[in-house]
Amino acid sequence: MVKTSISARSQLSPTLWPPDAFVWWRSLAFGSALLIMALVPPVLALATMLLFHLVTLQDLRTFSWAAIVAQLISYAAQLVVIVAVLPSLAKRPFSALGLRAPRPSDLVWGIAGAAVMVLAGSLAAALQEAVFHLKADEVQVQMLRSTRGSAIAGFVFLACVAAPFFEEVTFRGFVFNAFLRYMPAWAAVILSAVAFGLVHWLPGNAGAIVPLVAGGVVLAVVYYRSGSLVASMITHSLFNLFTVFVVLVLHQS
Repeated sequence: MVKTSISARSQLSPTLWPPDAFVWWRSLAFGSALLIMALVPPVLALATMLLFHLVTLQDLRTFSWAAIVAQLISYAAQLVVIVAVLPSLAKRPFSALGLRAPRPSDLVWGIAGAAVMVLAGSLAAALQEAVFHLKADEVQVQMLRSTRGSAIAGFVFLACVAAPFFEEVTFRGFVFNAFLRYMPAWAAVILSAVAFGLVHWLPGNAGAIVPLVAGGVVLAVVYYRSGSLVASMITHSLFNLFTVFVVLVLHQS
């Protein structure tokens, strides 16, 4: 049964939505389809590149164009599913999910959110390192530092444009709203943030999860309070841009 007693402080409150939005089994099927599209098309693309000797295994250990193209293929495949299914699943158009023309308030939320996200991620990483002696983002930092030439520009586009757009539609537009149908806003914020952190896991990269969960909390709050995916996209993009700047320009981990 859908819980309808959640605060209506946000235009995203379930009290304002049709009762059959984000039905749990449809949401689960939709999430499974996204997972399949996230894995199968890029794996096939990389396997084809390897088969025809277009790339080497070493290329896949850096942010090479092969890896960047495979990630873009993954995003494209998932976006096809999102465009085809999400409005029907939500019983609302994309504009009601917050994907609309930007407003001045979206810019304010986005910039303020980015500052808070940098602070939250840094504090979470420092606390994790102090308590568990586990550093954050070691894998991504080394991969980014080993990237050369035009692939750096490709990575910046991926990190600061493509990823913020796709991941906000997915994790805030879908995952957060699906949780919000069945639980209080604070619980939906936390669970969607955990999902956001876990999906970024890579072998040897467990240290990135906690800081990303902290960042995911900020992104969900920005989205919930602003009612705008554009605002959370701005926050996400500026945070990633700051991270790339720190690693490539300031040469810090």
